[in-house]
Amino acid sequence: MPISATVPWAEMIRILGVEMAIELETPRVLLRAWQVSDVEPWIALNSDSENMRYFPRTYTPDESKASFQRLRDLLNEHSFGLWAAQEKSSGDFMGFVGLAHQDLPGVSFMPCHEIGWRLDKKYWGKGYATEAAKSVLDYGVKDLSLPIIYSYTALQNLPSINVMRKIGLRERSELTFEHPKIPDGNPVKSHLVYST
Repeated sequence: MPISATVPWAEMIRILGVEMAIELETPRVLLRAWQVSDVEPWIALNSDSENMRYFPRTYTPDESKASFQRLRDLLNEHSFGLWAAQEKSSGDFMGFVGLAHQDLPGVSFMPCHEIGWRLDKKYWGKGYATEAAKSVLDYGVKDLSLPIIYSYTALQNLPSINVMRKIGLRERSELTFEHPKIPDGNPVKSHLVYST
């Protein structure tokens, strides 16, 4: 197949056999490959209890370093992943926004492709997650031709639920589930689901 401007990025990368993360860009956010300079702010984000209030617990520095390596490697090996989000005006690392392959045991709609985000609290309430997630969703639908994209979060996570609604996902109440990797009794075990 000849390579032309009409070949989607994901297909072009596959044809060329290139191992590199593509970048997505919005007016205020650059979604890019993970860099070594992201490690320290990633550790800080994951160790902050307010940032992680809809997660079962905060991460240790070693857990954050391991997740950094995993996220960086996955993004370099595939045409999508959880991109590092950078505020364009400052150049600062914000967190991540992207697509991930998920396969939790016992969850009815998995394996699936999930759109997700985690930004540091100083970027909350400013529309960054919505802006970046719209770009990622568009890439997943148009360039990757993913037939359905899911998003899920703890029932209490109203900020993320609002992002899901704003990017055009619809609630799938019939798919609500108890997260198998979160201990029983934890207040964030119950998850609701949205999808394209």
